[in-house]
Amino acid sequence: MKIKTLFVIILILYINGISYSQHINGQSINPSLLETYNFKLLPGMLDGATSDVDSVQFNITLRDAVVLEAVKYKPQVPPPSTGWPVIIMVHGFGSNKNVLAPLCKEQASHGYYTLTFSMRGQGNSGGLSNLISRTEAQDLIEVVNYVKADSAYGSDLNKIIIMGGSQGGLTPFMAASMGQTSIGKLNVKTIMASLAPPDFATSWIENGSVKMTFLWSVTYPSNIARYTTLVNRMSSWVYSNNKDRWDSLAYWLPKDRDFMDIVPNNTIPMIIEGSWQDKFFNASGIVKASTRLNVPFRMYLGAVPGHGGDESPTENLWHAQFFDDWINFWIYDIQNGTLNAPKYQYASTSYPLVNNNLTFYHDSSTVWYPPGINNWRLYFNSNGLLRNVPNYYPTEREALRYQVSGGLTLREAVVLEFNGPLFESKFKRSSVNFETDVLTSDVKMLGVPKLNLQYSSTAEPFCQYNFQIFEVIPDSSKRLVTRINYTDRNYTANTVKTKSIDGCEYSHIFRAGNRIRITMTNLDQTTDESFFPLEGNPMVLPVLMNGSSYINLNENSYIELPVLGTPPIGVNNGSSNIAREYSLSQNFPNPFNPVTKIEYALPESDKVVLKVYDLLGKEVRTLVNELQRPGFHTVIFDASGLSSGIYFYKLTTDNFQDVKKMILVK
Repeated sequence: MKIKTLFVIILILYINGISYSQHINGQSINPSLLETYNFKLLPGMLDGATSDVDSVQFNITLRDAVVLEAVKYKPQVPPPSTGWPVIIMVHGFGSNKNVLAPLCKEQASHGYYTLTFSMRGQGNSGGLSNLISRTEAQDLIEVVNYVKADSAYGSDLNKIIIMGGSQGGLTPFMAASMGQTSIGKLNVKTIMASLAPPDFATSWIENGSVKMTFLWSVTYPSNIARYTTLVNRMSSWVYSNNKDRWDSLAYWLPKDRDFMDIVPNNTIPMIIEGSWQDKFFNASGIVKASTRLNVPFRMYLGAVPGHGGDESPTENLWHAQFFDDWINFWIYDIQNGTLNAPKYQYASTSYPLVNNNLTFYHDSSTVWYPPGINNWRLYFNSNGLLRNVPNYYPTEREALRYQVSGGLTLREAVVLEFNGPLFESKFKRSSVNFETDVLTSDVKMLGVPKLNLQYSSTAEPFCQYNFQIFEVIPDSSKRLVTRINYTDRNYTANTVKTKSIDGCEYSHIFRAGNRIRITMTNLDQTTDESFFPLEGNPMVLPVLMNGSSYINLNENSYIELPVLGTPPIGVNNGSSNIAREYSLSQNFPNPFNPVTKIEYALPESDKVVLKVYDLLGKEVRTLVNELQRPGFHTVIFDASGLSSGIYFYKLTTDNFQDVKKMILVK
């Protein structure tokens, strides 16, 4: 059998001239764009350029009499003796079958029976949406049952593929994990689920913070989505500044939606994949799911467009082959080694920017996490410093001011899109930056960054902390990497609490010569996200309160970045020992090749400049240029780029100066 491999990636944006534009809470939102996923054309037996297809518009009546609209396609040529392989495409939330119909038709021309349908409460299907729940999962089982009974139209009931992203990936993954139900068990050949972590509902409100995309998802107009009574209530719970309403949301949203605990029940081989930059769901849920799967699977994390992640042409090409190999193995029995390849595939973001997108660097591992992950702990220090050691004065703290006036409500802020003169007059932005020294080598972060906070606030019953992680390049421009959001929903004013908080799963390579900046802010909004889907809106909804929130600058307030390899060693900003006098020690080792250590002592806070000069007195490196606390300090000097010879290092402060000689031998 000759298989035609197609490297065609279709971006489902405006298909067949369909482009909805609705006002949701005052905002212009395109529902066909809010949850989009890039479907890939899969390898098939026919040449799509010369193969015509038949199509049938039809309805499927479900167990509760709800009627789903559907469309199916097949090639006009006679099918194989067992029928055509089947592809069921499932759309994202707020979309409908018409968006996927053109791609279904195109895919059928390559030798498939294809089908798509509108989920209940969406498109022209009947019923009410229960927002990606067990209800919709059972609907999908009934759709599959229809296909299996449709051999007269040419379906091969033993070769059924289900693919989709977000709602389109969650629904089949959930159905497969439910096992036996009152209407049967989902039994297909394979599932390709993208942007579909099984803890998605919890992820929408993780760490007590409500994502903007969740509010949008439950406030579509009725011509886009029609909701059950319970789901209809959820937006009012979000808008309410009331602890009881939050408790209702936290209880009801995950119920019958999250399915992490039943993932081991799944018996269907899968591809699971996600985006580091997903504006809906934390990719950590996909990692957790991979540890619970008892079937053949492959995982990919990195550039998966559809939920606001950066685009990558190189990863798109890799993806096409990744999907082709999977389908060729499971559908066409081609022994291509796909199950012997590294199970875990990922791509790390990094500079440079290309068309305002970070560059992706592909990698793989036979296990997850790859060996050699270590936590790099960075403490929040005064004067905006991010250091390897705790702040020298443990009683100091940093404040984040919340000022809301003019009767601003969350509903009004949403209508104003958290921007513009009126919003700015009612909500005062506040932020504090903490920054590392210049990185002396590349640092590859891989995993879940964790935040440990000792905090207090003058407000109650809610207080919020938003932390954004940036990479800052030498010209001072910056790029958002990821974030950690936390909202305490049960806080008593002026109480000191300590909390450990998980951030978003991510892989990023911080480059040598750049800095890492952590921004603590009262509004998680960045200019880096002025494009779809946030379009300038914050990642999580802010807490509208008046007061001040504090973090204590001591050993209990830090961030941990999971890094591959040994955590970098740079300037160690002081120790617990108090220096009695200024001093500059001889470097060790000396002679050295190419790294040596320089130590000095400060009896008081001082502006410190530490520079390296060659034998002719020419400056070759500035190691330190900043205000530092009293104590003993250590600097690692890496002379990899210098020639062998004699060098001098000079320490200068307002009250002290000294020079010493060192020898580089290569």
